[in-house]
Amino acid sequence: MSGNRILITGGLGNLGSWLTTHFCNLDYNVTILSKNVNNRLHKIQYKIIKADITDINILKEELYNKEFDYIIHTASYNESFHKNYYKDALLVNTLGTRNLIEIFKNKKIKNFIYLSTFHIYGLNSGNITENSMVNPKNDYASTHFFAESYLKQFYYTHSFPSIIFRLTNSYGSPKFINSNKWYLVLNDLVKSAYIKNKIILKGNGQSIRDFIWMGDVCKVIENSLSFEPNKILNLSSNHIYTILDIANKIELIYKKRYNRTIEIIFNNNDTTPPNNLKVDNSKLKELININFSDKLEYEINNIFNKLELNNGK
Repeated sequence: MSGNRILITGGLGNLGSWLTTHFCNLDYNVTILSKNVNNRLHKIQYKIIKADITDINILKEELYNKEFDYIIHTASYNESFHKNYYKDALLVNTLGTRNLIEIFKNKKIKNFIYLSTFHIYGLNSGNITENSMVNPKNDYASTHFFAESYLKQFYYTHSFPSIIFRLTNSYGSPKFINSNKWYLVLNDLVKSAYIKNKIILKGNGQSIRDFIWMGDVCKVIENSLSFEPNKILNLSSNHIYTILDIANKIELIYKKRYNRTIEIIFNNNDTTPPNNLKVDNSKLKELININFSDKLEYEINNIFNKLELNNGK
């Protein structure tokens, strides 16, 4: 396949491993850039470069003489519960993106695909479009917005081609049992049901989220490789669920699989009212024809399968 050389940063991460698998199965020439290379994806062929995107000197050594047609940048640091998160998020999410731009700004790449977040809007209700005001309210959102700003800057100074996706809540069974993303809501609630035989909600369960299947994220990114650059797009599915909806689905599947019931425990001190939320994806759907899948039950079962295979560890 001509012009099929792809570099996926964070290619062994939560979403990155899905993208690596997706593009390898399409016979792209895939190279992964990752700081942690202990895990391996089997039955597919890809190259690995071990490097930390916060170290510009190592990046120059590893990447400067290599040529790629596309960069898919998923590497980020989103564990806001870690100590000194604000500093590390700035180093990885913002400076790391700036370092990658520095490496590739004078190369002939066709598109740099950046996975940002809808949290940069600072909203959890209402109709959110790409024209909604940007108002980040935490370090996670701010550092991704700073990275977006660098991409816009270098489009105007160097015609550096990029597509920015403001992603909602992507879900899918982790590729690795030792994933560091078990805290994500679907993963967390299924694991709690499997190990503790109960689901404990941090709130009253009325919080609303847009959930998008990682398989669909991969399809969108595949199509976006050929988009005209300098675009910002919401990447959402418009499949809206409350956290309680998710818990109830897990409870039903658990009962069917294991022939016993589990308890759903609420935080009774949370009096937050239900919110209305729509992250509008009409701008994206003008560019590609896609019907977003609802794979929640499918992935709940896949997560249970993975936990069973590894005894819940």
